[in-house]
Amino acid sequence: MTEQRSQTPNWRRIALPASLVLNLFFAALIGGHVWRDKMSESDAQPPLAAALAKVQATLSTPDAAAFTAVLHRDAPGFLTAAQQFDDARAQLAHQITAEPYNPEAVRQALAVWQVSWNHFMNDFSGPLVDALAQISPQGRSSLIAARRKATFSLGPP
Repeated sequence: MTEQRSQTPNWRRIALPASLVLNLFFAALIGGHVWRDKMSESDAQPPLAAALAKVQATLSTPDAAAFTAVLHRDAPGFLTAAQQFDDARAQLAHQITAEPYNPEAVRQALAVWQVSWNHFMNDFSGPLVDALAQISPQGRSSLIAARRKATFSLGPP
């Protein structure tokens, strides 16, 4: 039995892997630029303040006032955790964009960010539930609808 060797030229064996590597590189490059732009937009206002502004814009005036009153009343209990979360998020962004890239530093910053998120949510969840209790059923429904719309409008890249 004779073996028949492939008559594929060498350049064709190299072209597909090279093309795949270049496509992955360009996808990562474009994704990095999009993510950096998104991060710089969100840096203009702290995430908690931006989220609360969206909630207030979604609610009727009486519901927004009631919601905000509860959060202002309870703010001393969660503002420190919110600031720590913001700081951890900024440190994570710094580590991700640092040159040279240090995977271990990113892992550590990600772990700190996760712990700070959990701490913030532990401190903020009670006041959030209390604030939601002060708004109308229609207001709560409009918040859910706005959240769904925001989530689904992102869509696939």
